[in-house]
Amino acid sequence: MEWLTDNPALIWLVIGIIFMALEAMTVALLTIWFVGGAVAAMILASFGASTVVQVVGFIIVSVLLLIVARPMIRKRNLATVRTNADRLIGSVGIVTKEGTEFSKGQGRVGGQIWTIQHVNHTNLPVDSRFIVQAIDGVTLIVTDEES
Repeated sequence: MEWLTDNPALIWLVIGIIFMALEAMTVALLTIWFVGGAVAAMILASFGASTVVQVVGFIIVSVLLLIVARPMIRKRNLATVRTNADRLIGSVGIVTKEGTEFSKGQGRVGGQIWTIQHVNHTNLPVDSRFIVQAIDGVTLIVTDEES
């Protein structure tokens, strides 16, 4: 076990790999910050810093990454993911199956049949025209063309 005390950089490398493996098993960015801290501690160990300095470096870099990088990454990840279905918003379609206040109808938009629901849950008579206002899952939220 003497090689452990002679090679602290390897210990930090193993710690970093462990945190990387843990991060790979999650989707919430929980341990990636500690990988950066382990790399910093490994660099400090390579330059012969004491164990206390290595641990302090690990903690400081990990906390800084957590405080600075995490909010930026979360903000970027919260951005709306646009799909090609979004191109339908504002399109005009024709009702092919009546929708009522109690049931959804169907309509043709862009050559495809979609489940449709009036924004006010009112009737959508067959052959009437509508405008797509939003998409909720696989349902188009629509208004009458006259609206």
